[in-house]
Amino acid sequence: MTRNIARSSVIAAIGILLLLAATPAFALYPQLSTKLAGPAIGGIVPSGDAKVDQSRLPSEPLTLETRVKNVNLPDGKVLSVVLTDCGSAPVATLTLSRGEAQLLTSVPFCEVGRMSSILIKDGATIVLSGGSPWQV
Repeated sequence: MTRNIARSSVIAAIGILLLLAATPAFALYPQLSTKLAGPAIGGIVPSGDAKVDQSRLPSEPLTLETRVKNVNLPDGKVLSVVLTDCGSAPVATLTLSRGEAQLLTSVPFCEVGRMSSILIKDGATIVLSGGSPWQV
């Protein structure tokens, strides 16, 4: 009987270790934020911020909130939003009006780690970036 108790304890300990090892990174950082910065465009320096809420994963997709301002590009310009942990394809777009734009969107099938980046792009050109690391 003592042998069965010891074996059960070892199996339970291994199970706990496997569970901890399998826990995705977002479980440690359910909410992340970052400032966005970029080089001057026509003498005006763009800025912004982004927030990721992963607290409801996996039952609901993460929520991405992004704001940009002082982007010296024409009204109606569409910028791509890329989360590097989610691949190189855009997860959303921002449409500029008076140099500003904001979005609140869900991003399915994605988890954002603290050392990933967010890129705001005009085609292949990075207009703003942030993260790496995100703030917890």
